[in-house]
Amino acid sequence: MARLLLVASGFWLGLLAASWVMATLSFRTVDRVLGPEARPEMAGRLAGLPEADRRVVLRHLASEINRGMFRTWALAQLVLGALVLGAAWRGAGPPRLLIGAALLLVLIQLAVLTPAIATAGRSIDFVPRPLPADLGRRFGLLHAAYVGADFLKAILVALAAWTVARRP
Repeated sequence: MARLLLVASGFWLGLLAASWVMATLSFRTVDRVLGPEARPEMAGRLAGLPEADRRVVLRHLASEINRGMFRTWALAQLVLGALVLGAAWRGAGPPRLLIGAALLLVLIQLAVLTPAIATAGRSIDFVPRPLPADLGRRFGLLHAAYVGADFLKAILVALAAWTVARRP
């Protein structure tokens, strides 16, 4: 069971890191697609839209992709977390508690933070920048809570794996 816990924990941590990269890349891709590297065909297709609207529309698309990805990823983490918790269940103490806490964070993200961020994000997708302070603050706090939970979850999973790996 220790091997399963180590492999599944490593998989979980790798996918967590990949989700962070993907979320960042989706927004950077908007800048790349609209920047000097833009393909002429894309520029031609978007020529009918004012430049400011092009960015808003493509950022909205990136936001929708991220919202869908994080919703699906949270569901996948429930399955993965249950597998890791099952592998940790036979062992006493820290790994089981650490994975249980990480799984609790997944549930909080899925039930509370993901829907709240989706709602707040959709409410600001087409609002001109800079955002009004109250909207920007609300979204920023929700996003910080989600990212903080993700980092804490990664630390908990890594600590559980480290604890198991150190056992003779």
